[in-house]
Amino acid sequence: MQGLALLGSARAGPWVWNTPMLLQSWIPGDPPADPATITLREGTAPASGLRRVELRSGEQSWPLDLRILAPEIAGPTAVYRARDDVLVVHGPLSLDRVPRPEGPTPDLVVLANARSLWADGEPFVETIATIRSAWGGGPLLWAPRVALPHRIPLLTYFGIDLLDTTEGRLRAASGERMDATLGARPPEGRASMHRPETVDPAVVPPAYTAALAQTREALGAGLLRELVEARLVAEPTLAEMLRYADRILAPLLEERTPVVGQGSHRYVIAESHRRPEMVRFRSRLRERYRPPPSKELLLLVPCSRTKPYRLSPSHRRLAAALDGVQPAERIHWVSVSSPIGLVPAELEDVYPARHYDIPVTGEWLESERRIVQEGFDHLVATGRYRACVAHLDPAEYGFLRTDRAGTPPVEWTVTDGRTTSPDSLRSLRNAVGRALAECEPVPRGPLTVVRQELHEVASVQFGRAAADRLFADPLRLHGRPWFQRLSDGKGADLATWREERGLFQLTVRGAERIHAAPTLEVEIAPEVRLSGDLFTPGVVAADPAIREGDAVILTREGRVVAVGEAALPGRFMTEMPRGLAVQVRHHASGVEPPLSPEGPGRSSSG
Repeated sequence: MQGLALLGSARAGPWVWNTPMLLQSWIPGDPPADPATITLREGTAPASGLRRVELRSGEQSWPLDLRILAPEIAGPTAVYRARDDVLVVHGPLSLDRVPRPEGPTPDLVVLANARSLWADGEPFVETIATIRSAWGGGPLLWAPRVALPHRIPLLTYFGIDLLDTTEGRLRAASGERMDATLGARPPEGRASMHRPETVDPAVVPPAYTAALAQTREALGAGLLRELVEARLVAEPTLAEMLRYADRILAPLLEERTPVVGQGSHRYVIAESHRRPEMVRFRSRLRERYRPPPSKELLLLVPCSRTKPYRLSPSHRRLAAALDGVQPAERIHWVSVSSPIGLVPAELEDVYPARHYDIPVTGEWLESERRIVQEGFDHLVATGRYRACVAHLDPAEYGFLRTDRAGTPPVEWTVTDGRTTSPDSLRSLRNAVGRALAECEPVPRGPLTVVRQELHEVASVQFGRAAADRLFADPLRLHGRPWFQRLSDGKGADLATWREERGLFQLTVRGAERIHAAPTLEVEIAPEVRLSGDLFTPGVVAADPAIREGDAVILTREGRVVAVGEAALPGRFMTEMPRGLAVQVRHHASGVEPPLSPEGPGRSSSG
């Protein structure tokens, strides 16, 4: 799952569809279609005012009768059923006025005038947002006659499940070439003054198939957004649509973005700064995070190519320069970076802080400057800093205003444009030493600081109310910097934290501690016997704030029965008829319902 795209299978009509999927446009005279291929054909309309299209595979056919509406671009808005299980939408459509035909949730939604909406720009994205908000992520979505090979990554990112080759065949008939990298182009890559030659229609499907295979591979690897951004040069409309989507689809995109990650992702262009994981990190910093109360000196340092930053050669040199300066536990290390903003040291492992790579030029866009300034203002407003040391090059970071009302005294310590030069390191040590001269050691020393830092990680993850309950006394810490374990001091573990994950995993006892605070709860059906993982048929309700990768609490009739890791966003757990909902880690003992006289209860696997 990335963007609004789902890589999987769904049943609609007579077939199981492997999404995203191609519909091969077929016209009389084409060679017989492969029986495994689903083709799109023109049928005979049963009455005037209707157009029949047929989806066919082998001997099976699924006819759909679509109304002919005009004018096509501006309306009329219409939502109607072509069949009991098929909903047809004629946009533009906004969420505040959605016609809702009676009947069950559809298996397929057809955006009938998708091509006209695409040409109009913003209404196309608005209509997709309305469809997914109104009918959820379960139904397949087909936008006829929009797909071209170079558009397939973006359309898939928008959650278009079915992509037909009609537009490509029509373009080919006028001589255009289908290029998944450079876009549809005239013969020999230049405009022709002569009558365009006809491109063999046989070359069209392979171009689509190759583009879809690349898209599916990127989606499976979690790199679909990178592929989308790489294709923006193929057609200006793609960049336009993505900018609309990052604004209009933002809530839906964030909902489907995991809270944990692996590997490194490339954030190369300005559009990368708007990716939902970056926006979420910055918003949670402002809304949930507070600097640990023991921190009295804010130390701003540049980020590094190596992630997490503390392992980089440059940060190691900065740490070595401050070796022996006391009380060191009063220093709050905060890295300055784009597009993520400010990253306190205790959040360096929280996704995506250790999972990004960017080009470094020393030049900052206005949007990047605003992100950094907002982060700085938040830390200063909520922290207890006596002073601030900015170990940053003033020539590059001079945009950072440190003279606002309420800002503690700030000393800049990079003297020659190089943060690790001997002179700059000497200046850093002297400035930090002066700032700490009046600071007392933290009671109980580093252990108190570690507890406060982990508390803030939990606040970012669960929210402050739940974190306060998790870290309430009695509480003991165990472990090493790369692995921490929380216990209640009486032998019962509450949670564990590992640096490669960046977030906590709960035990049943820890879940019972925070259960009273509204957070990340999944309620399972009374009759479900939770013998393994939890699948969607066993879910009664789920917190809509749950994101893939979240540590969630499973309850039955108000009682904690297990904990695990969400495999789906909370809303999807009740929308999807099948699929893994939660990977269960720990079960509570003695909470399973007895077997019924008729036999075993419903399996948690659905």
